Amino acid sequence: MKRISYSGGSFLTSDAVADALAHFVAALGSSHRAEALEVPVVRDNGETGVVQMVIGPASELVSTTVESPFAEPESAAAVQNMLQKTNALGRPRPIAESQSEATAMGFDYDEV
Repeated sequence: MKRISYSGGSFLTSDAVADALAHFVAALGSSHRAEALEVPVVRDNGETGVVQMVIGPASELVSTTVESPFAEPESAAAVQNMLQKTNALGRPRPIAESQSEATAMGFDYDEV
């Protein structure tokens, strides 16, 4: 399992959720928007639950592998949701004065 530290707090979640969350936050950095997420967690007493969080371009989180006597929470749906959101962001668009300048830089707006 991994412990995610975010916004002054922390929580335990599955390795897959932690990895998907890190990639999603990185992708949001170039999109200039925020997203609300529900993340499955394991509480200190071993019970499972959900953490609601808002992440955006300025989000800073730290993921650390930890040993835990508890089973990872069911996370397939949350991971799939984050992967879909990450893929939907696509590749970042360039900052250019004009579309022709962006095309000259090798970016094709029709690809996105």
